[in-house]
Amino acid sequence: MVETTTLFILMAAALVVLAVVVGALVVRLVHKNEELKEKNDVIVREIRRNQALIDRAVQQGVSRAALLSMAVVLTICGSMTVLTSCSNDDDTIYMPDPTDAPSTSPMVTVVYSPDALGDRSYNDLIYSGVENVSNQKSLRTLHLSPATKEEGLDYLEQLFRQMETPTDTVRRLLIVASSDYDTWLRQNNKRLEGNPRADLLYFETSTPLDGKGSTLFMPYYGAMFEAGALTPYYAPEALLIGANPEDAPVGEAMQGFKDGFATDLVNNQDKKYLATAYIGQHAGEGYGISDTLAMKILREHEHQSDYFWTGFKTMIVPVCGGAGSAFGRLAIILQQYLVMGIDVQNPAVNSQFSAVKHIDRAVEESVRQWYDGEDIPKHQTLGLASGFTELIVHNHYYIASLGKMQSTKAPPSEDLLRQIYEEAVRKEELKMKNEE
Repeated sequence: MVETTTLFILMAAALVVLAVVVGALVVRLVHKNEELKEKNDVIVREIRRNQALIDRAVQQGVSRAALLSMAVVLTICGSMTVLTSCSNDDDTIYMPDPTDAPSTSPMVTVVYSPDALGDRSYNDLIYSGVENVSNQKSLRTLHLSPATKEEGLDYLEQLFRQMETPTDTVRRLLIVASSDYDTWLRQNNKRLEGNPRADLLYFETSTPLDGKGSTLFMPYYGAMFEAGALTPYYAPEALLIGANPEDAPVGEAMQGFKDGFATDLVNNQDKKYLATAYIGQHAGEGYGISDTLAMKILREHEHQSDYFWTGFKTMIVPVCGGAGSAFGRLAIILQQYLVMGIDVQNPAVNSQFSAVKHIDRAVEESVRQWYDGEDIPKHQTLGLASGFTELIVHNHYYIASLGKMQSTKAPPSEDLLRQIYEEAVRKEELKMKNEE
C-alpha cells in the first residue's frame, strides 16, 4: 500500500514537472512566433517599398533590369542612361530599354554609408524625406547604399564626372549622407563649381565645405544628455553600446549620454553604474550585428552587473544604427532589460523613451528649397533647441515572466522633464560654442 502511494506521488510530481516544461515551451514558441511574424512583416514591407521604387524609376526612364541589380551607379550621357553594377565576378553594363524615353526632370541622388539602407532608423528616415518630396514634385530619385566604403567612393567619382560636365543640362542634387566620405568630398567638391545646375548637400558635419556645397549638422549631444539624465529615473544601470570609437557622430552622442548620466537631476537612491561597449573598432563598422554577437555583448555585461538578476534595472542604449534592432529583440526575449530607442518610429514595449533626429523633416525642407530654386543655406546646425532633435518619453509597459505585461513607474513629472531639457539645451549650446 505504501509503495502504491509513493508511486502515485512520484507520478503526480512527474506530471507537474511535465506540465511546467510544456508550459514553458508553449510560452517560448509564442514569443518565437511573434518574432518570426515581425521579421516576415519587415521583409514584406521592404519588398513592397523596393517594388514601388522600381516602378517609379521605370516610369521616369530607367530600365527595370538595371534596377534589379543590387548596386547601381547612374550616369547619364546625353540622351542615354547607363547603369553600372559592380559584383565580385565581373562588371556588367546595363543598357536601358529602347522604348524608355530619357527624362530631363530634376534628379536627386543619395549616397549612404555602406549597407545603411534598411536600418529602420536614421538612413531610412533620409530615404523617406527624399521620397516624400518626390511623390509631390516632378522629381527623379536614386538611392545608393554601397557594400563598402571603397564602393561608395567609386559611386561618388562617377557621379562627379557626370555633374562636372559642362554639357550636362539636368538639374542635379547630390546628397552625401555619411561622414565616411568626408576627406574625399573636401578634396573634390570644387570640381562642381563649373556647373551651375549641380548642387551638393552633405551631412553630418559641423565644418562647412570650402567651395561648392551646403552642409547640415544635427548634433545629438543635447538629446542624448537628456536621455542620460533621465535614465536613473527608470534604471540605475546603463549599458552604452557604440558602433565604433572613430565615427564622430557616435562619439558625440555617447558623450552626451555619459554627461547626462553623471548628473544628479534625478533623485534615485540606487548606486548608478555605466558600462560601455563597441561593436566595431574602425570608422564605418558596427552598424550591423548578428544576434549571436549581440547576445555575447549582453552576456559579458551580465557578469559585471550588480542589478541584472533583479530584473529591468539595466537600460540598453544602442548608438549603433541598424544594429540597435538586434538588442531590442534580445531585450524582449531575455525579459531582463529596458531599452532606449534611437531614431526608431515604433519602439519596443520595454522602451521608456527615444532620442530622435528628425532628419526626414530636415531633408524634405532642403530638397523642397532646392527644387523651388531657392538657395540651401551654406551651413545649418539643427540641435535640441531647434526641435529637429528631441527626446520622446513613451513610458511603455515591459514584458515580465511568462509573457505578463507589467507597468512601469508613474511618468516623470513635467517639471522634471523641463528641468532636464533646459540643462541639456544649455550644455549643448555651450559645447558648440567652445568648438567654434
